[in-house]
Amino acid sequence: MNTTIDTIMARKSIRAFKPEPVTKEQLETLINVALTSPTARNTLNWHFTFIQNNETILEFEKDIVEGIMNGDVEVLKERTKERGNKAVYDAPLLVVISAEKTQYSHIDGGIAVQSLAIAAKSMGLDSVILGLPALVFEGNRAEHWTKELNFPKGFEFVISIAIGHGAMGGNEKALDKSKITIL
Repeated sequence: MNTTIDTIMARKSIRAFKPEPVTKEQLETLINVALTSPTARNTLNWHFTFIQNNETILEFEKDIVEGIMNGDVEVLKERTKERGNKAVYDAPLLVVISAEKTQYSHIDGGIAVQSLAIAAKSMGLDSVILGLPALVFEGNRAEHWTKELNFPKGFEFVISIAIGHGAMGGNEKALDKSKITIL
């Protein structure tokens, strides 16, 4: 038995959350996990915005959905409608990762968001990693959200993660060994 591997294998994307908040202890642990995530050349070139204010999350979600609906990707519009125009899925915690754009910023953000996802699962929480909030930072409210989420000067959205107590199960992962090459 290896609890780290078990946690990684058990983690699934959850798109429905219970209203139960993340505890102060869980929040503090997630903050510490974020801050200890590795970065290229140890630049620590990211910023984390932990949002627990439900009104802020709902306003942010509304702008994400508006960005989807104003876009030209029909399958994305249909999927969003099927999900009740949800993009954060009633999660009580949304973490938005921003960084100064470098050749490594998206890699560093990916490492951090995966660390948060695994840590959340290890504490009995669920999560879904979200890239669609990028639409908010391409729209007419980009400046508002950059300021509202306290991005440092010159930083941009990288990735985000919704965290909470899942109100649904996730899809089973198929292990497709055809995606592996061993040399």
